[in-house]
Amino acid sequence: GAASAAEGLAMAVEVDEGGEAEEAAQADEEVPELLELIDEVESASEEELPSVLVKIGIRLRASPKDRDLLSDFEGINQIADILNKSNWQGEAMLAFCRIMPEVCRTSLVNRACLRETGFLVATVKMLKKALDTKDEHVLLAGCAAITAMCTANDANKQVAAQVFEEKGVIDDADEKPLHGAIFLLLDTLEAFPESVQLQTEAMAALRSLVVDDDTRKSECMPSALENREVLLSDKIYPKVRGIVENASKLASQPLKLTEQTLLLLREISRGQERIQELAKPKGLMMPYVRKALGSSEARLVRAALAVLRAFAFCEDVRDELSLSCETKGYVQAVRDHLGTPVVCEQGYGLLANLTLRNPAMASFLNDADHQVISLGQLVLDKHPDRPDVAKSVIQLLWSVSRQNPKALAEVRDAEMFVGLRKMVGEHQDQQRWHGAVEVARQFLREFREDDGVQRKAMYNEYY
Repeated sequence: GAASAAEGLAMAVEVDEGGEAEEAAQADEEVPELLELIDEVESASEEELPSVLVKIGIRLRASPKDRDLLSDFEGINQIADILNKSNWQGEAMLAFCRIMPEVCRTSLVNRACLRETGFLVATVKMLKKALDTKDEHVLLAGCAAITAMCTANDANKQVAAQVFEEKGVIDDADEKPLHGAIFLLLDTLEAFPESVQLQTEAMAALRSLVVDDDTRKSECMPSALENREVLLSDKIYPKVRGIVENASKLASQPLKLTEQTLLLLREISRGQERIQELAKPKGLMMPYVRKALGSSEARLVRAALAVLRAFAFCEDVRDELSLSCETKGYVQAVRDHLGTPVVCEQGYGLLANLTLRNPAMASFLNDADHQVISLGQLVLDKHPDRPDVAKSVIQLLWSVSRQNPKALAEVRDAEMFVGLRKMVGEHQDQQRWHGAVEVARQFLREFREDDGVQRKAMYNEYY
């Protein structure tokens, strides 16, 4: 639903961007304004164009508010026309691929324009040629571009995944069905098992095709979920699992590789039997997840919590994850990263999953070792503008208050019901807050604390 999409989007874009302010200040002094650079694109020779595109990337990073001007003033169209004349090859094509993160970040308009001008399809086809010739340099640029274009854009996920589909799926066991970017990326990951950089970028690109992170509502099933079904199919799943396990064993583990490995693991953690296999205490993945949970890097902690949250949907694994020695670690992760909303959301979401059909679990989560009520208050105070965080926290507070009279007394004493009534009053008409508001209403109603926020009676016109 929209909540999982919003969560996916938060996970996709909430990245620590250190040093950007310094770079931006430098760019302001040295790089021309965006509209001047768009003019330069038109007059640049084939040799000059790559450096103009690099400057556009620097300018967009320095002036992110100008990003949509690239579409508004036909910049993307002009660049695509020039690249098309060169058969979408050469240094300019690679330079444009490399600035995609800056072109696409937060810009729905630019992502759509890149699809409409043919650049997205051309990038996937470039990936195919580069894979045939084992050109790692080109594969890296193509993967980065696909990740940027397909993040939070379901139409782009669909197009990228179906580029070669018109050739038909071949049933012969020795032949590979061509399913656009999904299969190209899987083949890339298998062809370069030791390349840390390519494993990182290709895994990020693959994940961007299967994460349902487009917050705009669609009438039909999102393409991201259709793409994920391809990864989960009996024929392809063993290959994906092998790729995730290979990445987890690489000696060099840069932050982004570990993060992307965990997040892809989260996407394939579906179905009771598969989760049981993946979450075996002595298997490869559980120690890898636990190590990330203890990291000082918020990005790794939120990715580890996301995996555990997916694991918790399997009842047998949930019992293992509910041991007190484990749950203390989840609470500590939230305390250590209180300022990072996605860690708080994932942490409380995981704890809420563990209380499913487990009243005993809910009753001990407010003991001296956990104190989830007082911590929940801190989280809500710290992130008042995050409906995803509010929803996860309120769900857990509700579960615990239901089972533990002392916890309920603490909620009343801390005047948390007053805060929840205020939240409902302020946000009840805002679509993005719908999930959090509904959970808060139910919590308030159960304990007869919903004075002033009850739904008004709805009458037919007849009455």
